[in-house]
Amino acid sequence: MWSMERVERMQTLALQCGGTEVVSRIGSLIETLNSLKARNRGMEKRGVRFHPTDTEGLTFLKKFMAKQEMNDSGFITTNIDVYDSEEEPWKIYSRGVPCGDADDSLFRYFITKKSSNLGNWKLQSEGKPVHRDSSSSTVVMGCKKKMCYMINNNEELREDDGHYWMMKEYELSNVILHQFDDDRRDYVLWAIKKKFIETCFSEMENVSEEFGAIQV
Repeated sequence: MWSMERVERMQTLALQCGGTEVVSRIGSLIETLNSLKARNRGMEKRGVRFHPTDTEGLTFLKKFMAKQEMNDSGFITTNIDVYDSEEEPWKIYSRGVPCGDADDSLFRYFITKKSSNLGNWKLQSEGKPVHRDSSSSTVVMGCKKKMCYMINNNEELREDDGHYWMMKEYELSNVILHQFDDDRRDYVLWAIKKKFIETCFSEMENVSEEFGAIQV
């Protein structure tokens, strides 16, 4: 099997010899190899599950903003505009790295520029503070917001297999943000996954079994 380095060397040699058609074909081959490499990143991690806590997620974000190694094993995708109103959630999801075997039901993680325009993403809850070590800690690292993908401002966009799309947005606190230059303060960690409707019913049943029937 040819390595990427060998292919690129051949491209350079072909260009020096004036072989533009060969250069074009080798360029197409490089694009194909890059596409396969990106698609297989998650496959190489099969059997490994990436499921950071809220605190760990904000720590990854902080390292990214500080231009440090995140040590995320390549699970977090960067430089994708997830707020683009013309970009459907399943397309964004497909560009992320699978975080486990049953990846359809697991979050995929992105770091993106924050936007005041949420597009078709509708806020489901106010920002919940994320503490550094635990909920008992007084140090707040940032906040977490939950959103749901909707159309026509009031309808959840469901697909035929009975699910909708949900998203979590993590943002660092102002105290931490002020440690960075202005051009590094606008990033957020973004997690998306499918939320199956039957899963919601199952969760409600579990709550009912644990606390008893709710009486009005």
